[in-house]
Amino acid sequence: MLLYSYLEALSCIIGIGFAIWPQPMIFEHGSKVLWLSPNFETHYEFEEPLAGFLETTLPRPKRRRYEHTSPTVDQQSKEVLDSAVDRMRDDLISDSAVSPSRVFVPWKFHPKNAIPEPDTARHKDYIRNITFLFRRPPALQKQIEESYALDVSEEGNVEISIYHPLGGLHGLTTFRQLFYKHSDPREAVSPYTPFVPIIIRDLPTFEHRGLNLDISRNIITPTEVMRTLEGLAMSKFNRLHLHASDAQSWPLEIPALPQLAMKGSYHEDQIWSVADLHHVQNFGALRGIQVYLEIDMPGHTASVHAAYPDLIQSYNRQPWFNYSAQPCAGQLKLNNTNVTNFIDILLDDVLPRTEPFTSLFHLGGDEVDANAYDMIPSELAIHLQNFVDHIISKVHSHFLTPMVWEEHILDYNLTLPNTTIVQTWRARTSNGRSALAEIVKRGYKALFGTGDAWYLDCGFGGWIDPDLSNPKSTIKDPYSDYCAPLSNWRHVYSYDPLADIPEEQQHLVLGGEVHMWGEQTDGIDLDSKLWPRTAAAGEILWKGKRTVSEDVTRRLAEMREWLVAKGIGAGPVQVTWCLMNRDNCKQ
Repeated sequence: MLLYSYLEALSCIIGIGFAIWPQPMIFEHGSKVLWLSPNFETHYEFEEPLAGFLETTLPRPKRRRYEHTSPTVDQQSKEVLDSAVDRMRDDLISDSAVSPSRVFVPWKFHPKNAIPEPDTARHKDYIRNITFLFRRPPALQKQIEESYALDVSEEGNVEISIYHPLGGLHGLTTFRQLFYKHSDPREAVSPYTPFVPIIIRDLPTFEHRGLNLDISRNIITPTEVMRTLEGLAMSKFNRLHLHASDAQSWPLEIPALPQLAMKGSYHEDQIWSVADLHHVQNFGALRGIQVYLEIDMPGHTASVHAAYPDLIQSYNRQPWFNYSAQPCAGQLKLNNTNVTNFIDILLDDVLPRTEPFTSLFHLGGDEVDANAYDMIPSELAIHLQNFVDHIISKVHSHFLTPMVWEEHILDYNLTLPNTTIVQTWRARTSNGRSALAEIVKRGYKALFGTGDAWYLDCGFGGWIDPDLSNPKSTIKDPYSDYCAPLSNWRHVYSYDPLADIPEEQQHLVLGGEVHMWGEQTDGIDLDSKLWPRTAAAGEILWKGKRTVSEDVTRRLAEMREWLVAKGIGAGPVQVTWCLMNRDNCKQ
C-alpha cells in the first residue's frame, strides 16, 4: 500500500481536513469565499495520465481534447455522474421556499451570534463550471478506482480528476460538504464555501466498506433501506449487505418458489417483491454502492418450514436453546435430495437477478447447531463440507464471488475455494486468538467487524422473556443482551481492525462491515441506531486506524447535520454548548 503510505505522510505535513467526513488524505485550502451558481454547468474531458496526478506541487499537465476515434467518456459513466450532479444540485440549490436546499447554517459550531459569514452586500464570485477529467488508470491497487483529485480555483472553476466514475461520486460527496447556507433568508438560493482555493487528494484504505443490515427479523421496508443508502453514500461506503432471511421470517419474493415469502413472511406488507429488490439495488448502484444479498444456510432457516416443512430438521424443537442460537429452532436437512433441489431452484432464481448489480453473494453459514442434527461436530463437518461445496459451486456458476461466515473455517475446519471471502464477527476464537488473524493465516480473504465494537444492535437489552416456570432461568434483571454494553460512536471509531494482523497478511483483509441485526430494530428506530455510529465506522473503513479527538467530534457533528438535512434521523454527537465553545469539554 505504497500510495496510501505516501498520501498519509503528506497529509501530516499539509494539515487536517476541516469538517469533511471521511477526512481526505490531503486538503489544502485558502480563505476566499465563492458562491455556487444555481446555473452551474458540468463538463467531461479525457486526458492522458502523468505521474504527478496525486502531487499538489507539480504544474498542471497540458490538456488534450480527444475526438473521433480517440478515447471518450462512455455513456454509462456520464449517466451515473449526471445523476449524481442532479442530486447534488437538488441538495445544494433552493428553487423556492417550497423546495428548500439541504444545506445547514453552521451556527452550532461557533460562539453565539458569531458565525463568520460572508458579507452579502459585497460583490459575489461564483462557481460556474464543474469538469470531470477522466484519466487512464495506472496499474495500482484496486482502491485507485475510487480515488479522486478535487481542485477549486479562485476563478470559480472546479475540476474533479478521476480514473473511474466511482471516484467522481466520491469527489462530488466531498465537494458538497464544502458548502454552508447563509443565515440571511434572502440568500437561501445558493450556498457558499469559505475555503477557496481548494486542493484535495483522496482514496480509500480498504476495498470493501459495508453495512450489514438485517431486514428479516423485523420489518424494514425498501424505502427505509434507500434512506440508509443515502447516508452510506454520504459516508463513502460502497457495500450494503442485506441479511435477507432468517429463522423468524422470509421476506424475499422468489418467483420460482412463490410460497416461500407468501407463507414465510410475517405479513404481505413485509414482502420484498422482485421489483423492490431491483429498485433498491439500482438505487445503490447509482450511488456507488453494491447492494448484495445474504441467504443464510443451512442454519437460521426455520422460516422455510412454513412453505416447505419436509426440508427442515428439528423445527421448533424444545427447549429451543439446546438446538439453535435463538428461537425458532430449525435447520435445512443435509444429504437430502429435496433440499438440494430447493437450493438449486432458489439460487437459479436469485443469482441472475442480483448479478447485474454486484459481484458478491453471501451464503451465511453461522451458528449451525450439531444438536439439531443429533450429531457431534466432527460428524456434522463431513456433511456440512458436501453441502457447502454444492452451494459455492452454484454461486461460481453464476460468476459471483461467494461469501460465508467464519464458523465454516474456525468451528468446522471446512476447506473452501480461495476465491471465497470469509466474514468474521467474533473478536476471539475459543483459544483466545484473533478470529480475523486465524482466517487470513489460512490464506483466505476476509472482512472484519467484531461484535464487541461494531454490532450496533448491542446494549439495548435482551429480547428473550423469563420462563416463570423455570427456577433456573438465566433471564433476569437487568435483562442485558449477550453483547452489551452499547458501542457508542467513540468506541466504534476506536476499533483498530488490523491490530492483530501481521503486515505480510494484511493484503488479505479486504475491509469490513458494521452490523445492524434486527431483533429489536425496525424502520421506526433504524436511523437513530445507525447514525452517527455508522459514519464513525465509515471513516475507519476509509482511512484505517484513527484516534478520538475534539477535531473528530466536531467533524462528525457536522456530518450529523448533513445527515439530518438529508432527512435521516441521526442522533446527536455532542452537547451543543461544547460545539459552540471549543476546547471547553476536554478532560
